[in-house]
Amino acid sequence: MQSCIDICNRCAQTCLQTAMNQCLEMGGRHVEPEHFRLMICCAEMCQLSANFMLSNSPFHTRTCEVCAEICEACAKDCASIGDMDECVSICRKCAESCKQMASMATH
Repeated sequence: MQSCIDICNRCAQTCLQTAMNQCLEMGGRHVEPEHFRLMICCAEMCQLSANFMLSNSPFHTRTCEVCAEICEACAKDCASIGDMDECVSICRKCAESCKQMASMATH
């Protein structure tokens, strides 16, 4: 679980920093509302999932499931825009880690 918490925290930080710095500075497609909103939502969901795991909430598998879905969408969107390799990479790692956590509910 600690590994997933760490990855979620890194993803939250990366998405927020990238959105607020790189995307705002680059403009264009990087600041289109749908994309920018997705990045902020990804950062928020990752932080929420980390918090649920840290508090040992019985709902953490459900937050991880949603987190994985949002991270996958964010990685795909960032990849399609380009010049966002760090964000794409950490979102993919976070999605995979959260999928594993979410699957623990069924095992």
